[in-house]
Amino acid sequence: MKHIIVLFIALMGCLCLNAEVRIHMEKEAGVYKVPCQVNGLKMKFIFDTGAANLSISSTYAEMMLENGHLNDSDFKGTSQATLADGSVIDNLVVNLRKVEIGGLTIENVTAIVVPTQNAPLLLGQSVIQRLGKVSIDGDYLVIHNANIYTEKEIAAIYEKAEDLLDNRVYSEALKNFKVVYEFYGEDTNPWVLYSMGICYSNLKDRESAERCHLKAIELDNGENQDGILFDVYSKLASIFHNKKDYNQSLEYSLMMQRYAIHNKEKAEAFVSIASDNWRLEKHNEALLYSNKAINAFNLLLEKRKLDSYEAEDYVHSYFCKGCSLEELRRYQEAIEAFTMGKNFLENYKDEEFYQNYIDTFNINLSFCYEKLAKH
Repeated sequence: MKHIIVLFIALMGCLCLNAEVRIHMEKEAGVYKVPCQVNGLKMKFIFDTGAANLSISSTYAEMMLENGHLNDSDFKGTSQATLADGSVIDNLVVNLRKVEIGGLTIENVTAIVVPTQNAPLLLGQSVIQRLGKVSIDGDYLVIHNANIYTEKEIAAIYEKAEDLLDNRVYSEALKNFKVVYEFYGEDTNPWVLYSMGICYSNLKDRESAERCHLKAIELDNGENQDGILFDVYSKLASIFHNKKDYNQSLEYSLMMQRYAIHNKEKAEAFVSIASDNWRLEKHNEALLYSNKAINAFNLLLEKRKLDSYEAEDYVHSYFCKGCSLEELRRYQEAIEAFTMGKNFLENYKDEEFYQNYIDTFNINLSFCYEKLAKH
């Protein structure tokens, strides 16, 4: 039954993507106005591609509040805007529960209440992006590939995208995440962009992955929703580490440390910082953070077995520690670090994991023993 529902939603999506809606605009005083209904109230907005948000005047907001088209819970605080003369003003932010344009319905639209009684009603990008691709044909606003999904349908598409991501079907997951992003535009939950970044990374498109993660940070706006910033900075650090841009990777690794909450996150941040410093030949810093990582992982080991990702980071912590000590010519301590890492490998009982690292440890151990023998 679930497969039938998903197929129905997918077919609905195909029909919606091929839809075209034409809306007649009224030209007044040289500007085009689009008829809309906001929470059931008929209004006319100036079509303005240069405006970031839908905006209404304080006069309209007061009238809507008095007549029940807005209520106190719709007001969501304030935002700041910079005027052409450089001055900064505070605007009220309001949630419009339903905006209807040309038969299309958009729910939960963020709007700005401009503190001027005669301010024009502007239909900006926050709404236009959610409608679909638009063009002007004479006196008509044409919406191509109109987004006429409901929020319930979008929720189902998002759930499908998450399932596809969990099953590593990255290309199809990405398509569905994109539908969600196109629907909500700048109001998209930043986790959607984070998931898109993961898809792009696994599809070997690192530049797009980087853009998505940076966009997730922008959309989060410093709120750290559900701890997203640690995860995003972790992915960015990995992208730049793989690009061998260790300075940039280190900056993101330090941001991981800033937003790490649990011991698991702290351990991951410490080993990332240690690895970047080692690559940058900052051996004292690499040693410091290798020790921090090892201590954090040891605290985890007191409670449970490490998962495969944690185990790899734990071994890498000993490797960074040993290599840093080796470069500092502290060969006996390096031998101890490499031996600890090797012992963990042998006890972890994962053959593939063992083979990936054992030769590296043995080579470094031999080198350190040779150096000690010469001294």
